Amino acid sequence: MRTKSRITCLFLSTLACLHTFSITGQETDFSSRQIDFFENKIRPLFVNHCLECHGADRAKIRGGLQLTCRDAILKGGDSGPALIPGDPEDSLLIRCVRYEDYEMPPDHPLSDQQIQNLVEWIEMGAPDPRVAGAESQSPPEIDIAAGREFWAFQPRGTKIIRPTDDPDWVSRKIDHFMNQARNEAGVSTVSEATRPVLLRRVYLALIGLPPTPEQYDHFVADPEETAIALSQVVDDLLESKHFGERWGRHWLDVARFAESSGGGRSLMFPDAWRFRDYVIDAYNHDKPFDQFTREQIAGDLLPWTDHDQKIEQIVATGFLALGPTNYEQQDKELLRMEVVDEQIDTIGRAFMGLTLGCARCHDHKFDPIPMTDYYALAGIFKSTDSLVDSNVSKYVEQTLATAEEIQSRESYLKQVNALTEQRKNVADRLKALGGLEDKSTNVKSVSLGGLAGVVLDNSQAVSRGRWKSSSFSPKFIEEGYLHDENKGKGQKQVVFSPQFERGGRYEVRISYSAGGNRASNVPVTIEHQDGRDTVIVNQSQKPPIDGLFISLGTYRFEANNRASVTISNKGTDGHVIVDAVQWLLQNGSAQISPRSSFKPIKKQASTSEPAAVTEQAIESPELKSLRESLSRLDNDLLALKKSGPKPLPVAMSVKDSKTPGDGNLHIRGAVRRLGEKVPRGFVSVCCPDSSQPNIGDGQSGRLQLANWLTNPQHPLTARVYVNRVWRHLFGRGIVATTDNFGEMGKRPTHPELLDFLANQFIADGWSTKRLIKWIVQTEAYRLAHAANANSAAIDPENRFLWRANRRRADVEVLRDAMLSISGEIDLAQGGRTIRKLSQYDLGYEFNTVRRSVYVPAFRNSMLDIFEVFDFANPNLVSGNRNSSTLPTQALYLMNSPVVIERARKAALRLCEREFPSEDHRLRWVYQQVLGREPSYRETEETSRFLSEFQDEQVGWASVYHALFASLEFRYFQ
Repeated sequence: MRTKSRITCLFLSTLACLHTFSITGQETDFSSRQIDFFENKIRPLFVNHCLECHGADRAKIRGGLQLTCRDAILKGGDSGPALIPGDPEDSLLIRCVRYEDYEMPPDHPLSDQQIQNLVEWIEMGAPDPRVAGAESQSPPEIDIAAGREFWAFQPRGTKIIRPTDDPDWVSRKIDHFMNQARNEAGVSTVSEATRPVLLRRVYLALIGLPPTPEQYDHFVADPEETAIALSQVVDDLLESKHFGERWGRHWLDVARFAESSGGGRSLMFPDAWRFRDYVIDAYNHDKPFDQFTREQIAGDLLPWTDHDQKIEQIVATGFLALGPTNYEQQDKELLRMEVVDEQIDTIGRAFMGLTLGCARCHDHKFDPIPMTDYYALAGIFKSTDSLVDSNVSKYVEQTLATAEEIQSRESYLKQVNALTEQRKNVADRLKALGGLEDKSTNVKSVSLGGLAGVVLDNSQAVSRGRWKSSSFSPKFIEEGYLHDENKGKGQKQVVFSPQFERGGRYEVRISYSAGGNRASNVPVTIEHQDGRDTVIVNQSQKPPIDGLFISLGTYRFEANNRASVTISNKGTDGHVIVDAVQWLLQNGSAQISPRSSFKPIKKQASTSEPAAVTEQAIESPELKSLRESLSRLDNDLLALKKSGPKPLPVAMSVKDSKTPGDGNLHIRGAVRRLGEKVPRGFVSVCCPDSSQPNIGDGQSGRLQLANWLTNPQHPLTARVYVNRVWRHLFGRGIVATTDNFGEMGKRPTHPELLDFLANQFIADGWSTKRLIKWIVQTEAYRLAHAANANSAAIDPENRFLWRANRRRADVEVLRDAMLSISGEIDLAQGGRTIRKLSQYDLGYEFNTVRRSVYVPAFRNSMLDIFEVFDFANPNLVSGNRNSSTLPTQALYLMNSPVVIERARKAALRLCEREFPSEDHRLRWVYQQVLGREPSYRETEETSRFLSEFQDEQVGWASVYHALFASLEFRYFQ
C-alpha cells in the first residue's frame, strides 16, 4: 500500500504537468552589473595596490605578471595563471592576498572586505572590460560637449501635455507610441488577457497580495467592459494602505535599505525602521517624487511648517546613512571617504542612472564623467557629517523630539545626576569604611576590595587551554576577564579553588560581561561538600545582580575541605566569559545581599593561597546610617527612573559639517594623495555651462544638489524614475538597465515614449499613482501571454511588448500570499519590527507573520526564503532584481517546514468553512492560490487524490502544498 508521502509526491508531479507553460522573456543585466562591480571595487584595488609592480611598464613587472587586462591576468606570470574564473579557492591571486603562498601586497595585507570583493569578482567569472595595451596609452580627454550628444543627456523631446478634460488621453497616447513602434518592427499584438489573469496581475503588481475568491467573483461577474471594470479595481488598489507597502519596497531596493551595517561585525540599526515607514507612507500619500527626492538628500535643510513635517524630513535623510559601512575601520580618513564614495554612487544610480563611482580613481572609462565631477560631488558629501568617530564609529543621529520634550528630558536628567552624585558620595564613604561594592552603572571595573565574601578573580584561578584576556566590555572584576575566542570547544576550562575558615552554606555567584555574541549555554560545575552540580548560564543575557553577578545557588562547604568552581566551554554556542567567582556565607538565611557585613577579602598575592572568610565586623552607627542613606537614595533613583520621560526618539540622519568647503582631487583615488582643489558642483554633462552652483560659505551643497536633481529641465531624473515604474508593471524597463542609462547600459526600446512619460509625469505634479494609473489603463497592459509565431520570430525577447511577459513573483509576494491564504498574516503597519535588539545581526532568529516588507532586513542574516528567491542585495542599488529559476526554489517549496505549515493552516481554515459541495470547495482553493478556477482534468485528479485520505484536513493540506509548490503559483502573467 502506498504511503501518504508517496501519494503527495505523485500528486505534486501530476499537478505540475497539468498546467505547464514556457517561461520566456526573462532578461537580466548581469554583464552590466558585473562590469559596474569591476569598475567600483576591483579596478581601484588594482590601481592602488597592484599596478605599481604589475602594470604596463615591462621594466618594473614583478614575477612576469601583468594585471592590466583580463587576458594578461588569465595568462599569468612565472607561477602560472593568476586566477581561474569561477573558482576563487584555486586561484593563485586569492592565495597570495590571503598570504598563503606569496604575500601580496608585500607592504601590508588587503582588508577582509577587499579580499571578499576579489573572491566575489572571480566567482562571477572575473569580468574585466580593459583591453590589452590600453593602460599604457594616455586616456583621451573627455569632451563634455560631445558627450551631451548621447541620448540620455539630451533634453527631453515630445513635450505633449494632455488635455485636462480627458483623463484617458495619456493612456491612449502611450498605446499610440507602442503601436507605432510595433508597426515599424512588423510585429502584431495578441488578444486581451482573461479577467482572472488581469485581476491577479493587477493585485500582485499594485499591492502584492492575491485577490480573495469574493473579489475574483465580483470582478469576473462585473457587467461593465473589462477596461472600465479594471479601472475601478485599480482605483481601489491605489487607495489601499497596502499599495505603499508594495511600492515602497521597490524604492527600498533602490535605497539599499537594511537594518544592519554589513562590513566587519554587522551592527544593528535600531532606528532604520523609521526610514522604511517614511517610504511606505510617502507612497501611500502619493508624495510628489521631486519632493521625495529633495527630502532624502537634504530634508534636514528644507523649511518646515510644523514639527511632524520636520520629523518626516529628518527621517528621510536616512537615505544617506543606510549604506553598507564597516564602522570598525580604524583608518578614519579612509572610512569617511568610503562613506562618501558609497553616497555618490547611490545617488548616481538611484536618481540619474549613472555609475558615478567609476570616476573615483580616473576619468570614467565609458561615460563623459571626469574625475573632477566626482570630486566636485565628493566636496558636497565631505561637507556633510555622516559619521561620529570612535573606536567603533557610529552614524549620525538627530533627535525627533519637540522642544518641550527635550526640556523635560534635560530637567529629568539633572535630577537623576544630582541623586546619582549624592549616592556616589555616600557609596564612596561606605567603601572607605566597610569596603562595600559600588553599584554605579558608570563603573567599568570593580576591585576585589569592594566585594564581600570570598572572591577569586580569574588571575587567581587555574586555566586549561588558551584563553584571551580582555577589558573591552564593562563591567568586570579587577583588570579584565578571559574569553575563549569562540574556539577550541571542549578543550578549555578555568578552575577556581577557594579555602574557607568557616563551614556553612554559601551562595555561589559568577561574574561576566554580557553581549550578543556570548554563549547561551555555559556549563559551570560547583564541587561542594555534598557532591557536584552543574549549572547552565546564558551569558548573552545581562547578569541580574548589579549587572555583574548571577547566582548559581546555595551549597554547603566545610573549612579547609576541597571546593571548586569550574567554568568550561564544552558544547557552547558563542564566546565564553570567565571573570570572577564569589562565595557569600548565608548565616542560615536563604539569600544574602551584596552589602554583606563580612569584611571584604583583598586580592591575594599568589594563586596558590586562595581567599578565606574572616569573622564578622562590628557595624558602627555611622556605617548603619550610611547604609540607610544609600538605601533611601537607591529607592529615590528607582522611583525617579520609573516615572521619568522615555528616551528621546532619534533617527539615522546626516547634517552639514561645521566647516564645509571644497575638497581636493585624490590622485588615483588614494585617500592621502591629494591633487588640485575642486569646487563643489554637479555632473557637468547634465548641466548647461552656466548652471554649476555657487555654494556659499557655511553650506554643504546638498540642498543645491537636491534642487538641481529635481529641476524639470534635468535630463535624467524623471526619465529614470518613470522607467522604474514601467519596469515594475511590465517586467522590463523601456531602458532594460534601470540603474544604468550610460554607455554600458541598454538603449531605450521606445525613446519617444520614455520622454513623453517623463514630461507628463512632471506636468502632473510628479505623481506616482497617476503614472501607474495611465500605464495600467493601456491596451498594452491588458495583453495576454499568448503565442504569435510571426511576432515571436521577429521579436523573441518581446522588446515591443506584443504580449505580456510572464514573470516570477517577487519573494515578498510568494510569502505574503501563503500567509494570506493560511489566514495567519498580520497586516499591522509600521513600527520597529526587530524583536530582539542586540549589537550584531548574525544569527538573528526570524519569527514573524507580518508582511514581508516588515521582516527585519539584515546584511549578514536573511530569512531563508528571501535567500532562495532572489531578495534584493541590500549592499547595492537594485532597480532590477535578479529573477532566477533554480531547482532549489522548487525543492524549498516542496520540503520547507514553513511552507508545509502554511498549507496545514490553510486546510484547517478551509475545513472550518461550509461549502455547497466539494467542487465548490476546490474552486475556492484554486481561486485563492492561482487566481483562477480549476480545469475539468484538475478537478478529476484532485478528487481522486483526496479520496486516498481518511483525514479530510490532511488531504486538503496536501492539495494546498501541491499548489504552493506549483510553477503557476510562482509565476504570473
